[in-house]
Amino acid sequence: MMSNIKDTTDAVKGIFEAVPVYEDMLQPATQELSKGFLTLAKTVNLCLAPLSGLVWGYEKISQYLDSSIAEKLKDVPEENIITPDPSVAGPAIEALRFSAHNEDIIEMFSSLLATAMNSGIAEQAHPAFVEIIKQLSPDEARIISNIRHNGLFALVGVKSVMADGTHGFNDLKKNFSNFPYELGCSHPEMTSSYIENLDRLGLISIDKGTHIQEDIFYKGLVDHPLIQNIASSIQDPLRKAEISRYSFSRTEFGEKFVNACTAL
Repeated sequence: MMSNIKDTTDAVKGIFEAVPVYEDMLQPATQELSKGFLTLAKTVNLCLAPLSGLVWGYEKISQYLDSSIAEKLKDVPEENIITPDPSVAGPAIEALRFSAHNEDIIEMFSSLLATAMNSGIAEQAHPAFVEIIKQLSPDEARIISNIRHNGLFALVGVKSVMADGTHGFNDLKKNFSNFPYELGCSHPEMTSSYIENLDRLGLISIDKGTHIQEDIFYKGLVDHPLIQNIASSIQDPLRKAEISRYSFSRTEFGEKFVNACTAL
């Protein structure tokens, strides 16, 4: 099994030789800058310098994958361990170069590769999943990994509407979920953007026409300080806050993604 895992990283070693990492990317540009801009460029260069330590080389990735994938495939018969499809393995291993600092992201790539190396489920490792992982933040990766069924999940939105019931409204907050707060995400205040990105990627589907019957699912959202603060921020006496209740669900594509890219 360990030999097959090594073959995976050896097969794409050329990726790292083909994509050089420059120690001083700013050097050619700074030759044309004035003194003031040169100082600024040096400051930018200092800020970028730590990134070089976060870019993994071939040996580091090989070491990580050997142990990580072996752990994920420990219960799979050795005869079922196969060389993964290069259309999955190549882009996934290349992407790992720039994901070393994001544990949730590298775990997704590792799980995807483990899926691709298990002959019993290898067809579930869709090449598109690599690009999807690359477009996820660590918080979004954590959220989708914890959506383990295809049922409905509560969302709320806040609008400013005319108090007399006439037409005209302004969206103050859309697609609010408490998932990021419950899961201990780094930036839970970004919850609406996270939900919208997962919807954009086709992993979930927002349905503004579907309301969960049991109102208890909305209580934590409606009572959340962020929602209450937004609702109470309306100062115009002719307007009032309206909180809408709707839902999202995981798509079939999202189900396949979770099954292939999270812990087996």
